[in-house]
Amino acid sequence: MTLRIDRLTAPESLDAPDAADFLEFVRLGNAAWRRDSGTDLHDDDPADVLSRWQEQTYHVITPLVAREGDRIVAAGALDAERSKQRTAEIDVEVADGHDAAGDALLSALEEIAAAQGRSVLQGWTIHRAGVDGEQLVPPTGAGAIPAEDASAQRMLRAGFALSQVERNSVFDLQGPYDAVDRLLEAALEKAGPEYRVVWWTGPTPDEHAEGYARAIARMSTDVPAGEMVTEESAWDAERVRVRDARLAAAGQLLGVTLVVHAPTGEVAAFNELQIGADRTRPTSQWGTLVMPEHRGRRLGAIVKCVGLRRWHEAVPESPCVSTFNAEENRFMLDVNEAVGFRPASYAAAWEKTLS
Repeated sequence: MTLRIDRLTAPESLDAPDAADFLEFVRLGNAAWRRDSGTDLHDDDPADVLSRWQEQTYHVITPLVAREGDRIVAAGALDAERSKQRTAEIDVEVADGHDAAGDALLSALEEIAAAQGRSVLQGWTIHRAGVDGEQLVPPTGAGAIPAEDASAQRMLRAGFALSQVERNSVFDLQGPYDAVDRLLEAALEKAGPEYRVVWWTGPTPDEHAEGYARAIARMSTDVPAGEMVTEESAWDAERVRVRDARLAAAGQLLGVTLVVHAPTGEVAAFNELQIGADRTRPTSQWGTLVMPEHRGRRLGAIVKCVGLRRWHEAVPESPCVSTFNAEENRFMLDVNEAVGFRPASYAAAWEKTLS
């Protein structure tokens, strides 16, 4: 059967007459991640995806699908952040038995990236925990993924190199909080009076917008990135407000914990928790970072523990929190394990330099 690759555009709404292909794009991606991870923790909310496609002030998102006849058998997108010059993120998900379509779609997205002037492509695949057999180990030496997984083989065929492995961990929001409370008490004592905690949901308070934006920007350069190329992501208060508005319009809720260094007013650490309009779904942890100049004071434990406690009060229906951390980031993994996070799956980071 003839394979055809088409570019998609964002429909005006989820119930628009032309929304069927968009909804199938999201459904196929969710089905692929459920199959590959063995969990339903990572489902994309169609409303959130649509809001990202529609608001491209800070990103150029190019979605493609591969069709066999009338059926979409592979879906993918290129995400080129406007403030970066070299790197772009690439993602391809494939229905069972359609590896050739996935290869073709990946190649088509690479061509678009090259035409946009991007020279380094980065992508992520998801993998089950506890799989026996041959393993691929990244240059960091930390973590591994099953070598025979179809998604890993697709990236290798396309010339991508494995750069890093991240652990996906889950915390039971409906379980006991004794370990969280003990760790928080010890961490607050270690940090001392120079640091104060701030927490909110919804729109970012004006007095914290600039400091929070600077902290988000540091995520692009100050977290462990294995062998991958890093470029700083430009953030300011206006970008934070644009994101806040997008999330609100899509029914999303974001909870943010900051630790502020009182003498300077600088944001020393932060943590973000996010959930879609269906508050009974798993919560996703977005960024968690302690600024390098403030490390060694257990601020990571503070933002993690305060965030979990306050989030459960704000969203009591959510069953769990899902987070990703680099396998070489032993400090943050120690914090996660101490409060009760357990491994659920593993993500592989891939990179390719275009000729």
